[in-house]
Amino acid sequence: MVPVAGVDTQSRLSMSLTVQPSELGSIRRAVIRQLRTWGLEEIVDDAALVVTELLANVHKHAEGVCDLEIEHEAGRLIVRVSDTVMTPPTVRPRSTSAEIGRGLHLVGELTEHWETAITGTGKVVTCRFRAVDRRRQERVALGGGHA
Repeated sequence: MVPVAGVDTQSRLSMSLTVQPSELGSIRRAVIRQLRTWGLEEIVDDAALVVTELLANVHKHAEGVCDLEIEHEAGRLIVRVSDTVMTPPTVRPRSTSAEIGRGLHLVGELTEHWETAITGTGKVVTCRFRAVDRRRQERVALGGGHA
């Protein structure tokens, strides 16, 4: 993982990456750490797997260069991966015997919604998850905040 720039706030993680397959594990661990910091334990595994699938596609189809943005807002987790290739990802027909090509089916199963937008410089794949912030719920239950 070669981060070009990174922003980590209370509700947003943003990184510019050059993805190598050997580094997908470390990126996945960084995403897991951030989601746990945000109290999003119930969707950590699904979101980390989706990020891994999207970044593997970037490596295969966009020379590994992308921006990854993860944002937590109003009960939702939004993952955006943008690259410079203007061709949208193709969902292949379902097959139980295929060894490749099942990643976008997995993305569809694990997310609430996903879509691709072509931009003037490439594309952005956006995935949305329903996300419950356990820390906020605990503060509210203890009388320390509003629901």
